[in-house]
This record gives sequence, C-alpha cells and structure tokens, in this order.
Amino acid sequence: MKEIKVRCLGDEAFRKYGVYQKLTADAEMKNRVIPCGDFYPDLLTLDFGKTTLPTVSCCHVYKQERMVVDFLEYHKYTCEGLVPLDDDVIIYVGVPEMGELRIENLEGFYIPKHTFVKLNPMIVHGGQYPVNEPEAHLICMLPGRTFQNDMVYLRIEEEDKKGVLIM
Repeated sequence: MKEIKVRCLGDEAFRKYGVYQKLTADAEMKNRVIPCGDFYPDLLTLDFGKTTLPTVSCCHVYKQERMVVDFLEYHKYTCEGLVPLDDDVIIYVGVPEMGELRIENLEGFYIPKHTFVKLNPMIVHGGQYPVNEPEAHLICMLPGRTFQNDMVYLRIEEEDKKGVLIM
C-alpha cells in the first residue's frame, strides 16, 4: 500500500484543490467579506453549473483501524462542498493524470470540524475519516444527482494498489 502523509490544512498547500473557511472564526470571516453585524455573507462561491439545483446531503462516516484509500472519484463540471460537523476529519485529494485516477497523485489533509472545504471541479477525492470520535457527520453540497450525471470513479480491489493515510 502506498502511504499518503496527512498535512495540516493551509492556504498554500490546499490552493490547487480549492479553498476553505473555518465557520467559527469570526475575526477571519470579518476580514473576508463585508459583514452585516454577525452575519458573514458570501464567504465562498460554489459553481454548481446550470443543469440541476444545489442539494445538501449528509455523510455519516466511521473511524477505521487504518485509513485505507480504496475509492477515488472526481466531478468534471462541478465543485463539491464539505463541512465536518461533529469531529475533525481526514480527507484526501489530488488531480487526475490525463483523466486517470491514481493513488500516487493524492495528498491527505486534516480538516478541523466546522471548516467549509470547497473542492474544485476535476479534484480527485473520496471518503472521510473521523479523527477523535468513533463516527462523524459531514454536510456535502453538490448539484442534484451528481452521482448519476457527473462522477468518474474507481474502486480499488487489489491490496497492493490501495493507499493508506498516515498522520
């Protein structure tokens, strides 16, 4: 299995994959937008295209003995938004190589709870892993029916071709 080192979330390290915003960092949010009191509008924009309406989904994930990467996906035309609600999580992201999904192109990131992560179109990603709790919930924002109309994916069956996230 290929080891994928987990990094702390940082602007420079994550910029090529998308952007993020800690949703409980009031001072930081005040610097990004024109606040209306304690309302911080338009922190991030998500391009969902024009074909379907945005949807809010929930991912319920469980702590694993090992954070094995055996599923990769990307969306050609839309971005994806994730917010861990009740625990910090580990995610993995990367870029396809000429459209091909490869473990070798992945990086792992530690995402604090309440941090909104926007993944750009064509960014490879997959499951999330709770850090401190036995399970976690994440809000996932995508256009409706993305899994039917804009998803390229690969399920990896062979053990030696899988990856493992290392903290």
